[in-house]
Formats: sequence, structure tokens, C-alpha cells
Amino acid sequence: MLVSKTKQKLREGKPVFGIGVHTNDPFITEIIGNAGFDYILIDGQHGPLEPNMLYEMVHGFGRTESDVIVRVTANEPWMIGQALDMGADGVIIPLVDSAADARKAVDAAKYPTMGHRSNGVRKTWRLGTYAEYLERANEETIVWPQIETAGAVEGIDEFLQVEGLDGIMIGPSDLGYSVGVQPPDDLVNHPKTEETIQFILDKCKEHGVPWGMFSGLEAGEKWIRRGGQIITTGGDLGYIAEGAARDLAECNRIAASL
Repeated sequence: MLVSKTKQKLREGKPVFGIGVHTNDPFITEIIGNAGFDYILIDGQHGPLEPNMLYEMVHGFGRTESDVIVRVTANEPWMIGQALDMGADGVIIPLVDSAADARKAVDAAKYPTMGHRSNGVRKTWRLGTYAEYLERANEETIVWPQIETAGAVEGIDEFLQVEGLDGIMIGPSDLGYSVGVQPPDDLVNHPKTEETIQFILDKCKEHGVPWGMFSGLEAGEKWIRRGGQIITTGGDLGYIAEGAARDLAECNRIAASL
């Protein structure tokens, strides 16, 4: 049995649900950490997170039951290694454009003989001692590259056959750009984007690779019912904005009714 409940559920064909975090505010991270999602996504790509902030967040979330996954800024070995050395259970890598790029990501995340990750781990909360971590890290570590560029879609069969992938994620907005959708058209829900998402999902099912997307829960349910397995339901900043907007609308309704 895997320590990672996310990887274990995926191997059993079950869906997994995660929540995104963009800030290291301790009040917010405590609430998120105790919510009970399968995984917590620390967004180093779009969140204003310096290394010390990232370390504090990984350290805090590492004591919860949720897997801690860091979306790194770019497909750079030192960024991937740094996130894992801080104690992350896995990485999401944005804008992975080809099978060669996917191999680069796996190579950076896995120790020899699977890859060339440098041996510099510092924290091993889930896997016990340092020696136990080294023995089990390759099996336990989550590697999810993002398919969101034209190159990745065009070479998808080779991409999905890269050894060491634990799944893929779709960034629907960037995917929309890659298929020619431009604002004011809806990047995510445009027919071209949805057609490409379905194509990627079908290919993932064909190759037996877990499929995931940053979608929110409503759209996520639709794709889960079509065979997807990984959904990031929302995030801290979005939940705050949505809650504030909902209550403001109620306030305006009450004021208008007086």
C-alpha cells in the first residue's frame, strides 16, 4: 500500500480532489490544511511565493492527511528538486510542450536509476527516516506535467508513453490560447477548447494515464463522469472572492427591498 493516498486512489481507478493555495497566510493555510482534500496544490507558478514561504507551507501542510503537491514555476530541474527537497509529495509542471520535456521533468523528480534527481532531501515526514525516504521516494513521488500547448497535443501519444508519469493536468485557459481562442471568447468553455480537452482525455484513457484539470467543482464533475480522475476544485483566493461577492449580492438585495 502506498503512503500517498492520491497515488493509491488513482491506481485503484478512483477520482481524487484537490484544493489550490496561493498565499502563505497562516489563518488561511490552517483552514485549507484541515479541510481533508486528497491533495493540496501549492501554486508556485501563479502565486507570489518565495522559497522561504514555499518551505513554510510545505512544512505546515506536510503534517496533514493531504498530499502536498507544488506547481513549480517552470520545467527546470533545480525548481523541481527544490520543491521535493522541501518535503513536497509531488510536483506539477506547467507548459510541458513535448515528450522530451516530459522526460526532463521525470528525470528531475526521480532518483537514479529512474532519473537524476540530486540527493539532498531535508524533510521526510511521510516516509519515515532518511534511508526509508530514499528507498521509497521514486514510487511515492507524484509527477503531473501539464498538457496545455499545441506541441504537447500534437505529440500526445509519445508524451503519454513517457515512463514515470503519474498523470497529466490540463491548464484549460492556456490550452484555449493554444487552439486559437482569444478573449472576449471564453477560453475555457469555447467549443475548440472543449473538443481538445475531450481529445486529451480520450488519449489518456487509451494509454492508461490518469487525466486531470484545473476546473472547479461544477465543470470537474462533468469531466470526472467522462472518465477523468484528478480535479482541482478551487483555491483559497477564489473561495474568498466568491464568498464576498455572494454576501455583497445578498446585501444589495436586502437594501433594494427596503
